[in-house]
Amino acid sequence: MTSTEAATLRQDGRLARSARTRRAIVDALRSLHHDGDLRPTAPRVAERAGVSLRTVWQHFTDLETLLVEAGRRDYEIAMRYVIPIDTNAALPRRLQELVVQRGRMYEALAPVWRAAMLQEPFSPQIRRNRDRLLSAARDQLTRVLGRELDALPADRRDATFAALQVATGWSTWESLRRDLEMSVEAAEQAVFELVERLMT
Repeated sequence: MTSTEAATLRQDGRLARSARTRRAIVDALRSLHHDGDLRPTAPRVAERAGVSLRTVWQHFTDLETLLVEAGRRDYEIAMRYVIPIDTNAALPRRLQELVVQRGRMYEALAPVWRAAMLQEPFSPQIRRNRDRLLSAARDQLTRVLGRELDALPADRRDATFAALQVATGWSTWESLRRDLEMSVEAAEQAVFELVERLMT
């Protein structure tokens, strides 16, 4: 092995370790959120990640930067729950699959989204992360229910689409689960009845 090749391997190893450390810090933040600590301090993040506080600041200039990175990670995770739904299936089946997908996503991501909401008024990037997720949700609704939406009279289409976004959005799910203290199954049934009535 030449000295150049050895140097390249060392560099690749350092980059891989740096990426692993960065991911560990992001995952530590998300883990604390899941434990109910919605505004963890940098020392608590460092402790959970198993790294020094200095290492946290080497990878992230401030907690805002760390939250932004966690938002990108949330988007990756959220998209794993978006499984293609057969647009030729009967409407009730499509609605059921849509509601179940959204419920699973919201259950997985609710803790970190609650934390993000605390910082959202002060963070343009967190608002951009939110808008990106909202856009993906709108795209899914258009794909899954496009045929029925296109068949609606023009004066009803926009209002129905807006109502569908509210019914299937995280805020509605959060209200059902936290404010009304419904089980996952009961919340799914409530959302299903909302969207079914909107579409029929």
